[in-house]
Amino acid sequence: MKAVILFIALFITTGPVVLAGNGENLLDRIMHRKISYPESLREKGIETTVRVKVYVVAENQIEIIEIASDSEEMKAAVEKQVQQIKISVPQNLVGNTFTYTYKFQVQK
Repeated sequence: MKAVILFIALFITTGPVVLAGNGENLLDRIMHRKISYPESLREKGIETTVRVKVYVVAENQIEIIEIASDSEEMKAAVEKQVQQIKISVPQNLVGNTFTYTYKFQVQK
C-alpha cells in the first residue's frame, strides 16, 4: 500500500490580543503556505516537530528568534524556508513575536 504523507501545521501565535485581525491572519496563512515537508526528508521517513518563533522586524522582514526540533536536518530545512519568506505585513504587526509549530509525519 502506498504511503500517505501527512503534514500538519499547528499555529500557536503569541502577542497582544488586539492583533487578532487581518494582519495576523495573513502572516499565519503565509507561514502555513511557505513551510512544506522537504521531499528529501519525506523520502527518508523523517518524522518530527519543528517549533519556530519569529519576530516581525519591519513590514517586509521577519527574523527567526528561535527554532527547535529533534532533527537537525528538518530544523535546517525549515529555517531555510522561513528565511526565504518575503511578506508585506501591516504595520501593526511590526515589533511582535509569533510562534508556529509544524508537525511532519509520514502515515502508512
